[in-house]
Amino acid sequence: MQYLKHLMKASLLAVLLAACQGKEIVAPQPAPDPIPVDTGVAVLPGVADGDPVTKTIGAAGGTIATTDARISINIPAGALTSETVFTIQPITNTNNAGLGKAFRITPHLALSKPATITFHYEQEDLSNTFAEALGIAYQDNAGKWKAIGGIQLNKEMKSVSVKTTHFSDWSFFEAISLEPADAYIDPGASQQLAVKAYLNAGAKDILAPLTEEGTESYITSGKNDLLPTFIDKWELAGDGQLTANGSHATYKAPAILPAVNPVIVSVKIKLKDGALGILLSRIFVMPEGIAIRIDGGEWNLLGAASGTSSNGMNRVGAMLEDGSLPSCNITWMGAATGRRSWSDKTYFTLQVWNNQIYQSGYQINEASFPSPGSLQVIGVDPAGGYMIGKFHMDRASSQKPVGDKVIYKEHVIDGVFRVKRLI
Repeated sequence: MQYLKHLMKASLLAVLLAACQGKEIVAPQPAPDPIPVDTGVAVLPGVADGDPVTKTIGAAGGTIATTDARISINIPAGALTSETVFTIQPITNTNNAGLGKAFRITPHLALSKPATITFHYEQEDLSNTFAEALGIAYQDNAGKWKAIGGIQLNKEMKSVSVKTTHFSDWSFFEAISLEPADAYIDPGASQQLAVKAYLNAGAKDILAPLTEEGTESYITSGKNDLLPTFIDKWELAGDGQLTANGSHATYKAPAILPAVNPVIVSVKIKLKDGALGILLSRIFVMPEGIAIRIDGGEWNLLGAASGTSSNGMNRVGAMLEDGSLPSCNITWMGAATGRRSWSDKTYFTLQVWNNQIYQSGYQINEASFPSPGSLQVIGVDPAGGYMIGKFHMDRASSQKPVGDKVIYKEHVIDGVFRVKRLI
């Protein structure tokens, strides 16, 4: 009997070999690892960072918006049964992928009909990403941020909208980013870059969680590299060398200050239906100090620099290495980091000569107005570390006494800073 069993096995093997004769035998391949599903990360809610706005809305519906129109909420007729006082409070943004401030919308009640939340973005918000990657998220009761699917993008109005029947803390965010978006390195140094995805997505459409109506997706920890299948091409505009590998790249700065600063690293992302999105990283090659450019001219470095951040008062200042003019000061109140518009609480001065001063505002007759643009503070280390940021003004003014008159001119001013924090 044992002999017959061996004979049958041998016969079966012979039949299989005959059937496969002339054909390539391919070993079975293991199934690809599934894309990890990130269930989000719980973070503390933001704290107040600006003046609230309030409005009473009743059964007929209505709209409430912040004074800068950054966010508006339209409540349709029939969503409420009685008059209700709504408040929008600007808060610090704890969304890992957030852009600008977040907003606390109260009261936290359920509506009979969905309201429309709209965020208006500025061109600065797209300086490192593309409009299709913009989304809207809220912070749930567990402290996790969740993106809402079914967003409506209006490029002409520069707005992103989504419908909801509840209110909490809400944030505008980017689903994909090239990190770091801004970097500050010494001449000759290297910078590592990586493309990060903040939403769980399948291998066909990275933006599906934004576009599929009725879905909600956690904002991930931000440690997920974008799959290499979505990477089309890396490019460098400026001096230096770029070495790319999938969703990662390394930039090597030249030994001297580049002719064009910052250099721009870009990566093209494959989107649905063959479309491409472009992510940018600006790498400033500069030593410590404040670098300033007026009306698109040359960059000028003020190397004798320092900064302070204490009790809601923040300041960076710099002058030439020998202690002479020009001298620059930037002051902002409130949260140490984040983006903020120019105002009486966020202001810039640059003294070029004893009688010529540039300021973060413009004049119309006798009235002064803050310049369009913003200050973005990217990082504030503990004392002994760095304070890092950038700024832009579209209508900064210079004032210079001429005889018994003061002559005002408007300018475009750009700047970056990387200074040591004293306290």
